[in-house]
Amino acid sequence: MKFSNETMTVLKSFTTINKSILLKEGSVIKTITPEKTLIAIADITDVIPSDACVYDLSRFLSILSLYNDPDVEFFDKYFIISEGKRRTKYVYADLSMIHTPPEKDITIPSADVVVNVSNGDLSSVLKAAGVLQFSEIAFVGESGKCYLKAIDSTNEGADDFGVEIGETDDEFKIIIKTDNLKLMPLDYEVTLCSKGISEFKGEGVTYYVAIDSKSTYNKR
Repeated sequence: MKFSNETMTVLKSFTTINKSILLKEGSVIKTITPEKTLIAIADITDVIPSDACVYDLSRFLSILSLYNDPDVEFFDKYFIISEGKRRTKYVYADLSMIHTPPEKDITIPSADVVVNVSNGDLSSVLKAAGVLQFSEIAFVGESGKCYLKAIDSTNEGADDFGVEIGETDDEFKIIIKTDNLKLMPLDYEVTLCSKGISEFKGEGVTYYVAIDSKSTYNKR
């Protein structure tokens, strides 16, 4: 098979989440952080012919970059990557060596807050968090408005940076670590559950992100 540009983009993005990956037969690619605080699921147009376990995904992609238009064959224990007279044998890793996401589908217990967040707004808040040296962002509901803010939850008197992203009748502060927001640059429909999980649903990819235990939610 040949990996499409779209699949390559997904795989490159997933290297920031986990250095390893299990490619499963079919048209879905999943990954998870070693801490299990972020799960990513992407639908691709390519069809993976059989399971293959890659220990160092960045290294695998670097090998593919040695070719202009490589063909990737899946065998029982290795890939054969080839183009013209050039050929690379790449041996699969043992499944026990990597962290893999759960097989079963993930269900959000309750959709307490649902809001659309543009790539521009999310990027600006994450950039502000970096400038302010904060490690968290928060979805904040107050005075009828919903904001996305860069915050320091350990210091009530700290600076913050925010952008208005919607309206709400509820009051909440849903906190997420910036380290858990290794997302593709897309617009997202975000579903927040006060029971500790959030869903970021974009075009072709969905992320499930852990919510910090200091988060609060009060329904009006």
